[in-house]
Amino acid sequence: MRRASVLATMLVVAVAAMPARAVVTVSIFGPGSHQFPIAIVPPKGDAALGQEFARVLSRDLELSGYFRVLDPRTFTEDPQTAGVTADTIDFAGWAAVGAQQLVKGTIESGAGTLTLEVRLFDVAERRDVADSGRRLQGSRPDLPRMAHRYADQLLAVLTGERGPFDSKIALTSTRGGRLKDVYVYTFDMTTPARLTNERSITIAPAWRPDLRGVLFASYREHLPRLFEVDVASRAVVQFSNDSKTYLGGVWSPDGTQVLATREDDGNSDIELLDRWGNVTKRLTDHWAIDVSPAWAPDGQRFVFCSSRSGSPQIYTMAIGGSEPVRVSRIGTFNTSPAWSPKGDLIAWATRTGNTFQIVVAGADGSHPKTITGAGSNDDPSWAPDGRYLVFSSSRGGGRTLWLADRDGRTQKQLTPDGGDDTSPAWSSRSE
Repeated sequence: MRRASVLATMLVVAVAAMPARAVVTVSIFGPGSHQFPIAIVPPKGDAALGQEFARVLSRDLELSGYFRVLDPRTFTEDPQTAGVTADTIDFAGWAAVGAQQLVKGTIESGAGTLTLEVRLFDVAERRDVADSGRRLQGSRPDLPRMAHRYADQLLAVLTGERGPFDSKIALTSTRGGRLKDVYVYTFDMTTPARLTNERSITIAPAWRPDLRGVLFASYREHLPRLFEVDVASRAVVQFSNDSKTYLGGVWSPDGTQVLATREDDGNSDIELLDRWGNVTKRLTDHWAIDVSPAWAPDGQRFVFCSSRSGSPQIYTMAIGGSEPVRVSRIGTFNTSPAWSPKGDLIAWATRTGNTFQIVVAGADGSHPKTITGAGSNDDPSWAPDGRYLVFSSSRGGGRTLWLADRDGRTQKQLTPDGGDDTSPAWSSRSE
């Protein structure tokens, strides 16, 4: 045990001594396995805007599992008077408060625009980290996105892979009343923002690839049909044919097709629709229930839940036509599958006793690993970088959204209590 501890310490020291271009790599550390102490100093200039930038950036980095953000109350300098370049920074003072990494910069506002310059510094090396500097411009409402983009950039610099925080999560919630509506959540929000006002039951939100719309099923006409809400205008239009009922649908990666679960006389099968909601192909035709399809990132295959083996299990199938292949081999009730954007993993919910837990396995079902254990957890959805998942959990009592890395080492609550938040759908990155 002592030798293992020494070896682990040597690894950390070796990584810290690596060139600044590669401070840490995913092959050595994953989220939650080692957290780097980092100080986020509000950019110098407009104090209020600097504080907001620091708040959003700190939240993103804490959620990533790679960093331990230091309490600003421990800082010994005034961000409005202290230096922001390597030759003017008191690195000894920052080392004394425990910082290994340091974020500093400037922010200027004028005529409705913002200019932000920010950089990461290695405290021990007393220099800035290569490729970490960014100059961002936009309007005042763009400030949270600037922070998200910089958080993603820091993860790219430090781990070799861009982060997922410049993105959105759609969900259903009762925050606006007794019945569920579609909401949207971004990582700078304290609570999700409402998108629809259906005055009915809404289920299964799914992003259009361009992020301009969210597809969902609504019972506004007493039977479930597909609708789409425009994110900017909040306008809702019907997507599916009037005579057919659908329990949900998901856009293909290229935005040209929709996988939809059609319900007919108590049975459900999966159909392929074109971009206007017309049926182009029936993909399953079975007496069993086939539901919850999700695309593979290549757009040629999909994963879904079927009871054709006698209990709900996870299957994959080619869009072009093939026999379904069962991939779930653990548990007697598996549902809500999601295919990783990298194509290598599939996540789903499995029943364990009286609760559901999130499982992550290879795309062929190999090496399944249960990554949750507290409360009941379901409806996993992958982040655009394939490192994280969002899911609905009851671990705090009511339903809220939680984030976990794909190994389950770091798990953080996203939405506050009081909304019965379910059916999260993580978008692609905002471009």
